Amino acid sequence: MNMESELIVKERETLEVLKELEATKRIAEDLKLRLQKEAFEVSMTQDTKRDDINATAAKEAVKENLRPTDGQGQNEQISPPEPGLILMELEQAKLNLTRTPSNIADLRASVESFNKKLEKERTGLEKIQERLAQNSSNISALEEELNQTKLKLQVVKDAEAKGFPDNPLEISKELQELSSEAEKFKKMREAARLEVSRMEFEIEQNKAMLKTAQVKLVAARKMKEAARAAEAVALSEIMILTKHGNPSSDFSLTHGGERVTLSSEEYSTLTLKACEAKERCRKRVIDIMQLVDAANTSKMDILNQAERASEELKTSKIALEAALSRVDDANQGKLAVEELLRKWRSDHGQKRRTIQSSTKFKNACPSHLKRDSRLLDVNGVNMVSDEPTPVLKPTLSIGQILSRKLLPPEEFETVTIPEKSSVGRKMSLGQMLSKQSGDASSFKKVEKDISQKQTFGKRKKSGFARFTLLLVKQSKKKKKPAVGKR
Repeated sequence: MNMESELIVKERETLEVLKELEATKRIAEDLKLRLQKEAFEVSMTQDTKRDDINATAAKEAVKENLRPTDGQGQNEQISPPEPGLILMELEQAKLNLTRTPSNIADLRASVESFNKKLEKERTGLEKIQERLAQNSSNISALEEELNQTKLKLQVVKDAEAKGFPDNPLEISKELQELSSEAEKFKKMREAARLEVSRMEFEIEQNKAMLKTAQVKLVAARKMKEAARAAEAVALSEIMILTKHGNPSSDFSLTHGGERVTLSSEEYSTLTLKACEAKERCRKRVIDIMQLVDAANTSKMDILNQAERASEELKTSKIALEAALSRVDDANQGKLAVEELLRKWRSDHGQKRRTIQSSTKFKNACPSHLKRDSRLLDVNGVNMVSDEPTPVLKPTLSIGQILSRKLLPPEEFETVTIPEKSSVGRKMSLGQMLSKQSGDASSFKKVEKDISQKQTFGKRKKSGFARFTLLLVKQSKKKKKPAVGKR
């Protein structure tokens, strides 16, 4: 009963732990949804702000380009932006591009760490699968043993119904084996619970790492968008320069009342640098996109593996519940066998008591006879042999006892030999009385012989014998009128 109560308490504890895990999973999912919503809202607000900033910058650039350079009625010429500003913007784009590789390296390191963790989780899952296989084999062995115990219980019940119970030693050994197996399964259950808790802790850690990876992905996307915006600004400036430039002559640029002249070679070098920067930006953006895609795929793989791990945990929990139910069945079978043993022992104890009482009742007469035989030896009636009397003697009737008291020792020896040969012969009271009346003369002769044979040193014994003979005569006189009345 203590084992069953402990098992029930442990099952309740596992159910409470599972409920808490489900609640934490729900809270984590809600937090994920909130984070995604907030990130989406932040990205939308940033996109709108950047669009507004780009639109205002484009409008200002168009207005500056549309301003006239000369005020004396000459043909209006559109002044392109200064090359210093273009160089500053290109340097800023380069800085942004140098920042992105550091972020890419961080992403690569995070992806590698995720891959290592995935490998660890795979090894852990393989170990759990092996342990589950071992548990399933142990469960099958337990099922076989339970079937054997059920068959043995049926055999015991049949034997009790027939009245021929089996050996209790074997049943006690089987009970001990069942108790040891139940303890082993308790240990296995505790180990499985520890493994489940460890896997749940690892899953929580993986969820936290996934959250950090999501934050890093959002940051990388923002950096990518910033690089695209810088690229778009640089491309717009390059297009303005190409539209309003003339490769055959020198370039005159005005900005804020100051005039800067550039040769065609400088202009061509600036355009080449701008094209190279554009290509580099494109390549790095492509690399960033590939890294983001790889991070997304790794994220999906991690989520799939987490789902598989949760499914395997569910299957392991189901297997544990089945094993616990089988352990309960084994304990119930053990209790049933113990009850049967108690009943069998109680029944056999009552039978032994009845047998002992019956044997005591049967052996009451022989004990009395042994006492009488000892008295006869002390009185000198049986003075032939002083050897110890045998332990096992046949039961004698009252007539045989009285006839032994009346007969002399020589005739008593001749009578005992045929009595040993014919054990089944018995004498009635009538035969005994007829022998007493017929052998009165022989009895007197026996008294004379005994008195002559006794020495002076044995007078006390002979007196005691005469006193016992007088008691026998008085008992004879009392029995004779009783026979006459009959």
